[in-house]
Amino acid sequence: MRLLVATAAALGLSACSMFMHSIEKPKAEVRDVTVSSAGFSGVSGQLRLDVMNPNSFGVPLSGIDWQLSIGGARAVTGKVELQATIPAKGVAPVTTSLTIDARDAIDVASSLARGARTYQISARLHFSTTVGQIDVDIQHAGQLDDESPIGLGGLGGLRDSL
Repeated sequence: MRLLVATAAALGLSACSMFMHSIEKPKAEVRDVTVSSAGFSGVSGQLRLDVMNPNSFGVPLSGIDWQLSIGGARAVTGKVELQATIPAKGVAPVTTSLTIDARDAIDVASSLARGARTYQISARLHFSTTVGQIDVDIQHAGQLDDESPIGLGGLGGLRDSL
């Protein structure tokens, strides 16, 4: 009887341990960052990501926190709540809006006027799993295009440079 109880306990612990170690962290890559419009209220754009799930089951993406810097100066921070599931062994495109309010847009324009052409985006993706929250951090840098469709000296297109 003791052998049966010991065997059952060992199997239960190893099954729990195997389950805990079977969840792999998803990965994410920045596909692109765009700034599409400007007005008196500020500047808006989009962050596009490709999120990869290496697991054999779907993983719920619950939110993204981000910070965008241009020329080393913080331009915008934001947070978005999501309800998206990244498919098993799959890649899903994720797009979120970036908004730079008028006050920060003036600082960005000043940086651009001084010749700043680099940007950096830092993001933390939050996945809600059955074993708790998993966070994935990404960093990406790029170069602003010299031509601007919105008239802010290069803020129109962001060119990637990984």
